[in-house]
Amino acid sequence: MKKGDVFGFVLFALGLGVAAGVLLAPRSGRETRKDLSEKFERGFEEISDFMTYESGRVKSKVTETIEDIKSKCEEKSDCCHTHDDPVG
Repeated sequence: MKKGDVFGFVLFALGLGVAAGVLLAPRSGRETRKDLSEKFERGFEEISDFMTYESGRVKSKVTETIEDIKSKCEEKSDCCHTHDDPVG
């Protein structure tokens, strides 16, 4: 399962859980709003943690790719310079 699919599923499950909680909870309006607020806060914290983790992975992968490209360019450059030197 792709990370994007997991993220979408988490959001869907969060929404479904909140909806079920609202519909099935035998609480007063004030208690229900407080509970919803806490659940949304926890959900947003989890989403924030997930996004922080994923952005770190993306940054790491981009840095790795840039370093690989630089290395390959340097190898090509070194190879070309050794063959361009005139023989004395």
